[in-house]
Amino acid sequence: MNFMTEYRGIVIVSVVLPLSFCVELFFEWRDWFYRTFQVAPLLHDRRVAEVQAQVQRWNAAGLRGKKLMCTARKAFLTMSTRTATFKEDCNRISIFLRDILAVDEEAMIIRTEPLVDMRYMTRYLVPRGYQLAIQVEMEDLTIGGLTMGLGMETNSHLLGLIQETVVAFEVVLSDGSLVRATREENADLFHALPWSHGTLGFLVAVELKLIRIKPYMHVEYIPCHTQADLCRQMKELSESDNAPPFLEATVYSKETSVIMTGHFADKPQDSSTINHVNYFWKPWYYVHVEQALGKKGRFSEYIPVRHYYHRFTRSIFWELRDLIPFGNHPVYRYLLGWLGAPKVSFLKLTMTPQIRKEVVYKHVVQDIIIPVDEMARSIDLFHEWFNIYPLLVFPIAIFDRTPYKCWLRAPKNQFTRGGPGPGAFTQGRCEMFFDLGAYGVPQRVRDKEPWNARRVIRAMEAYTRDVGGYQCLYADTFMSREEFRAMFDHTLYDEVRQKYRALGAFPEVFDKVRPEAGVLSQMEGYEGEEADVDWRTYLPKGAKYKFPDGYAYANL
Repeated sequence: MNFMTEYRGIVIVSVVLPLSFCVELFFEWRDWFYRTFQVAPLLHDRRVAEVQAQVQRWNAAGLRGKKLMCTARKAFLTMSTRTATFKEDCNRISIFLRDILAVDEEAMIIRTEPLVDMRYMTRYLVPRGYQLAIQVEMEDLTIGGLTMGLGMETNSHLLGLIQETVVAFEVVLSDGSLVRATREENADLFHALPWSHGTLGFLVAVELKLIRIKPYMHVEYIPCHTQADLCRQMKELSESDNAPPFLEATVYSKETSVIMTGHFADKPQDSSTINHVNYFWKPWYYVHVEQALGKKGRFSEYIPVRHYYHRFTRSIFWELRDLIPFGNHPVYRYLLGWLGAPKVSFLKLTMTPQIRKEVVYKHVVQDIIIPVDEMARSIDLFHEWFNIYPLLVFPIAIFDRTPYKCWLRAPKNQFTRGGPGPGAFTQGRCEMFFDLGAYGVPQRVRDKEPWNARRVIRAMEAYTRDVGGYQCLYADTFMSREEFRAMFDHTLYDEVRQKYRALGAFPEVFDKVRPEAGVLSQMEGYEGEEADVDWRTYLPKGAKYKFPDGYAYANL
């Protein structure tokens, strides 16, 4: 354990990288075989029947209310920061459903099992000229995790979160029955499943919308040298009736950032404008983007679509710079870059208790989804709390799903989103939010200064609640149960838990997503549940932020 903690960098380069490469090769072959010989559709019903049989045995053993159920999937295989110690006391149900079942080209729908990841999805769909309507970036993220948790991409300002593109869920309930949930059939269950994290039943298949693509993405890089310029342009671009199909921003300092817009395109006549950003010898994508802030200025290029989808995979956004500090050096890229990035699951496997503690105390992996008018204030607060750059910015339309009181409350400042193009099937009333993501080591930690992780994260959570936003639940949360319920609307969730007999069968979401008890008790300044932290004390003195109804001053 001491060796793993002290020499983790060596372990990552010498063990995790080669192991990740070999596992990737194995699944490439395995998935090719299943894809070529259409094995999965023949096995799917039998695999689902095995899940049902396990649940029925749990019922027959009289374990309801005594021993909750969860999947038997190992904790290190998930993309969350937690180690899922709650599973130790659960009855674990084996589920191995990781294949694409069918594509309906006329209806533009794909039916897939929950453990299909984004790598498999793009390899299957792109040669056919399709993508998921929300084609999420990271290769190891699974359909089940994205649809039962959340998923977003750079066209979410048009389509919303991935849950808006789901046509149907197929779920094994706590009594072992298999049900199908759509907007018309079992509609209450359908609207409760997103964000439920497997606490209503076991997902065994899902149908999602597809969109047609072209072979290239024409990306334009727009430098912003002031925070005000970023906020103004992102609001205008994201809410416009003629919004670019793909839109994001990367923030490099409190004042500087680069906006990226994307449009599908055919192969350009000038091949010099094509950039295969995921070739192993290329600089990491976020480093490449930053050139727009220098002498290069505003520029554009054509990126092959699969390279675009997975543009941050090689650097794990910008997390790899802390794990392998020399990972973007040309010598490393040419000699070892072909091995790819270490798989997040294997990085978790090397996480000793000491490293897990440091991930909480000295490291940040956090995303919040908040109204677009909060962009300036949130960047200022992230600077005070973390001072980590770059920051990720994805605009997201949150749609009104009234009368269903889902996890995400009915938005307040609504406008109508719709019209021709990829967003046509998600027409409706919505409000523009945005995801702000911080990943890395806070500057105070780098400078060996005190940094109270729990106090800072709780301040971030309090701010997110107060402005009507949401914390992404793959990350560590330090809210109390009451605070958690104040952030997310549990009305429909509680009704569905009762109606479909999930009580006494599955844990609640809060119990699945909070950090392990050992981590909480070891945290600096932990005294159990405590009152809200006043996030306003972190605002820069004298700053002001423009809102639709006027100005709010930071020092009030």
